[in-house]
Amino acid sequence: MDIIKDNIPPAQSGGAVIGVPSAGQSENERRHFDRILALALSIGAGLLSCGASVSRVEIAVKLICLSCGAKEVNVMSFPSVIICSIKLADGSEVAQLKRNYEVSNNFLKMEFYNQLSRDVCSGKLNIEEAEGRLDEIARTKGYNLPVTVASGGLVAGIFTIYFGGSLIDGVPSFLTGCLMMFVNVLLSRRDFNSYARTFVLSLLGGALSILLSRLFILCGAQCSVSMVSIGTIMVVVPGLLICNAVRDMFSGDIYSGSFELLSGLLTILAIAAGYSSSIVILRSVMVELPPIARSQTADYIYRIVTCLLGACSVGVMFNCRSKKILLGIGNILATFALYLVIEYFFAEDYFLQFLIPTLLAAFIAEIQARAFKAPSTIFLVPAIIVLVPGGSLYYTVNYIVNSDMVQAQIWGERALLSLLGMAVGISVISVIFQIVHPVKGKAAVKRWLRLKNKQQQGKK
Repeated sequence: MDIIKDNIPPAQSGGAVIGVPSAGQSENERRHFDRILALALSIGAGLLSCGASVSRVEIAVKLICLSCGAKEVNVMSFPSVIICSIKLADGSEVAQLKRNYEVSNNFLKMEFYNQLSRDVCSGKLNIEEAEGRLDEIARTKGYNLPVTVASGGLVAGIFTIYFGGSLIDGVPSFLTGCLMMFVNVLLSRRDFNSYARTFVLSLLGGALSILLSRLFILCGAQCSVSMVSIGTIMVVVPGLLICNAVRDMFSGDIYSGSFELLSGLLTILAIAAGYSSSIVILRSVMVELPPIARSQTADYIYRIVTCLLGACSVGVMFNCRSKKILLGIGNILATFALYLVIEYFFAEDYFLQFLIPTLLAAFIAEIQARAFKAPSTIFLVPAIIVLVPGGSLYYTVNYIVNSDMVQAQIWGERALLSLLGMAVGISVISVIFQIVHPVKGKAAVKRWLRLKNKQQQGKK
């Protein structure tokens, strides 16, 4: 690549043996690849911090190093750390480790980091330009605080209605979601432990759901605390983390996938602990009213409308650009339409209900990712967010607190089968696309180089 030629001087005649780098050359090469490795790991850590899968991060780091002249690259990534080594021409190795302290869902920065890795691999940017772009991405601001807070409220309120609540149920859920998102922003700025933050948000969400529901009941409104709580759970539920874990394990990253899966399970436990604690503490003021029944026609209308609005709100909550949200609307509607069909014909098969729609969503997302040069996660998450079993998780916790272990087991199995179906669906499509259209290793770099050479010849 041009970067290597510009930074490593040619061998000097008189002392060096042809094909063997001199001492000065070897030192320059080491310094150069130290810099390349630091750049690649910074981009990889940026992708990790934005919610990208471990396998995607490993591919990005490896491609960057290979495209910059490395002969052999060994990289291993976990959600909290990336380790990479590069073998040099003299047989020695350069190795670095990059720690990642935060994992969130920031699709705007994920898209920027992904584009930066593509630009480095294709030779559009040299090292200095790439390092400057890294600094720009780090300073990138997403939606402002009022919009971010409102998006959390909309996610909670809309999904309360989607899962069977009334418009009245959506009001306390919206208010609770706004406060949860505001507290989440504050805790994120202070590098609060992710599991502790999830527990605090869940405790706050559960307590406010109970108190505001009781307040509405005292004012004469029929408000279901279950529906309100289910909506607020959607603000903190780790569906993407668990799906990424299973996808990474299907891709061969057993250790990394297991680490992610454990992290997802711990997050679910933190959610369960927070909501169950609020129920235990506020049991004396908690009044459970059944949700207002809907006709079948009204239920379909409510679910279709809230499906689209809720998915778009999740996109805003995750800092997804409005253009990408609009591009994903077709996938959202197609996935949900298929889900309704499968739900009708396979009412008792929860695994199949979530597997088949997820297969479609993941397939369309992979096509869109290649067409629009963006991570597939950006198009996938809004399409499958309505499949996340927030209701099953809440009822599992509720029945455990009320010592009804039979019902807790039933709802827990539903939640597990739902998440497993989604994870398997994503994994299957991901593996298929890796086989049909691989994006890893030297073969991908060679394709980029051939394409670049053809473009240069065309210009001449």
